[in-house]
Amino acid sequence: MKVGKKEILTIAVVAVVLSMAYTWVVYPSEEDSLEFTGEVIGLSSYNQPKLDLSAQEIFDSGLKLGSEFTIITVNDTYTGAIMLESYLGILMFDIFVNVEDDGLVSIGCVGMLINADEGSEVKLVHTGESQRYKNTPDYNVQYSNDVHDFPSEEVFANFYEVTGGNIAPGVLYRSFSSLSDPAKQARVPYVNQLADEYGIKYLVALSFSDASVQSAISKYSGYCIDLCKDGKYVAPNMGYLYFQQKEKTIQTLESIIDNDGPYLVHCNVGRDRTGFVILLLQALCGCSPEEMMECEARAFCNLYSIEPGSKEYFVIINGTYDRNMYLIANYDEIDNILNMDWSKIDVSKVDTQKAAYQYCTDYLGLSSEQIEKLLERLTVMG
Repeated sequence: MKVGKKEILTIAVVAVVLSMAYTWVVYPSEEDSLEFTGEVIGLSSYNQPKLDLSAQEIFDSGLKLGSEFTIITVNDTYTGAIMLESYLGILMFDIFVNVEDDGLVSIGCVGMLINADEGSEVKLVHTGESQRYKNTPDYNVQYSNDVHDFPSEEVFANFYEVTGGNIAPGVLYRSFSSLSDPAKQARVPYVNQLADEYGIKYLVALSFSDASVQSAISKYSGYCIDLCKDGKYVAPNMGYLYFQQKEKTIQTLESIIDNDGPYLVHCNVGRDRTGFVILLLQALCGCSPEEMMECEARAFCNLYSIEPGSKEYFVIINGTYDRNMYLIANYDEIDNILNMDWSKIDVSKVDTQKAAYQYCTDYLGLSSEQIEKLLERLTVMG
């Protein structure tokens, strides 16, 4: 069949139109991405910028928890922010868009402060769905405050001995908080009871300040309260931004140097800040990566009934041990946390003991004599 010029022109026009329609449907332009704008009205419970933007506005657009955003502030842009609620599923150094208790959203990163001045505009641009979020345990699914739901009082209290490497038996422990309100935290009396049974002599209360310790002394009773009354404690008031608070890590290590153990280390639940300090001590004492990973993940297993060896278990190790050890070994990257691609880090070849030693000397500024005294306190050489 002979095709004339008019037919050829018609076919060409139809092809172009179809091509454009296909492009619009399959490849939406950046301008078509869902965007939400809010103004910073103060700070969230994590001391991160809180917006006047309602989470319901985001949900009404068809998005859900686990959605991923680019955060654009007046001065900076942050990619890969995961939408969460009550900070559930978040791991250290994840950038987040969190749904606060009042339904408004906050922006931030656990482990680094996102700067956005009050009154400034923040834009959230939807970029997709987070695969990492889908593989992260929902911590509250198995969370319980009933001791009968746990195999032992030690597991309920998240109380366990830190072992491995050259660490001396019976010298170092970690747990849930011992100084919180026992009427609100059912684990607190069990921590105090176990601290008594294991002969704890010095308390490292990472998330507490001297003022909050004195407040606890005035309100509560217990074995660890008595330790505090006798001055056998350090309370550095370490926040979630612990890699930015090296003076508080120095204070913690120097307090162990200056006081006899056994030592009990805790923050609020004995997970993130406790995990970092314990990891640093274990590495200094020559623990193997496997010993440190197990110790790091056990807190999550105790608190949230996560099975060792499960998919969630290895997500936790990747989000805790790997990230903390990477920053200990690469402390010059600490100021670059917000730009890190955590999926590409590799700590399998790190000399962990050497890295911890250099972190303490070159980054924290401790002397070799101080580290020697610290090791004397913690190891079989002591």
